[in-house]
Amino acid sequence: MPRSEEANIHIKDDRQKQILSSALKVFIHKGFAAAKISDIATEAGMSYGLMYHYFQSKEEIYAELVRDAVDSSKCVIEQVRADDMEPIDKMRTLVARIFKSVGQDQSIGYYFVLMMEAMTSGMYPAQAIEHRHGSERPFDMLVYVIKQGQHKGQIAQGDPVQLVQTFFSAILGLASLKVSGTIETMPDPEILMRIFQPASLTTT
Repeated sequence: MPRSEEANIHIKDDRQKQILSSALKVFIHKGFAAAKISDIATEAGMSYGLMYHYFQSKEEIYAELVRDAVDSSKCVIEQVRADDMEPIDKMRTLVARIFKSVGQDQSIGYYFVLMMEAMTSGMYPAQAIEHRHGSERPFDMLVYVIKQGQHKGQIAQGDPVQLVQTFFSAILGLASLKVSGTIETMPDPEILMRIFQPASLTTT
């Protein structure tokens, strides 16, 4: 008996997810430049030719993964930003949530490492930084929270863009170390929070 259209769609969705999950591992361990479609096919347990029924190139797969990573990070930041709490507490909650996610779920760590590679390698497609449901980026959302915290005297003064750059660099670097097995656990989130501490509260 032939499969229904609904069943075919379900199978296609499952295989696309399987390919993306496998590609994420391949890109993390080999890097985008060295990774091949055949590597992804092997990891996914399917034939080289079958891969092209779902994605036309590794660039297409990579862009989809980056979009997923941005979507995931934006969702977390949106939830924290919407919470009824002070800006500094929003940042503290965000750091704790990310550290916990990276520490407990390896795929989350993979997403953060993928974002770091994408941003530093020049392989970050312009369309990939645009959220499917809006153009505001996770980076811009955090800049807004930092500005609020500075206005209230809760967060160190200085260029909010540079503060967020430092924040993301630390998060992505630590995620990379965790995924690679260089460190076994994520550090205390309060260590990272010190970069936001106003000079008047710094002890010597």
